[in-house]
Amino acid sequence: MADQPRLSLADHAMIHALGVLSRPPITDRAGLDLVVGVMRDLMPGVTRENPQLMGLIQTADQFATCRVAVPGCYGGLHDRAWKVMNDWDRRRLAEAWDRARGAK
Repeated sequence: MADQPRLSLADHAMIHALGVLSRPPITDRAGLDLVVGVMRDLMPGVTRENPQLMGLIQTADQFATCRVAVPGCYGGLHDRAWKVMNDWDRRRLAEAWDRARGAK
């Protein structure tokens, strides 16, 4: 398995923000605009050269540029965040599992 590029602090923040935005039914929507604002501020520091982050970055960019009529409600972007976060988590799980089995 190829070595994975290190993630910057902005990369980690974007991933965590998308994690929060991917589950609005169980998250207090009142804070979601703040989450998007933080993510928007950190997006210039995201590692756009990392192909593994492309789906996450595209979704984060959509949140960052979205103007909402109802605070905390970003419509279909929540579903998109859910999908890209599940894909990200599955890939990270598979990588960790491969490494754990190789360590034996």
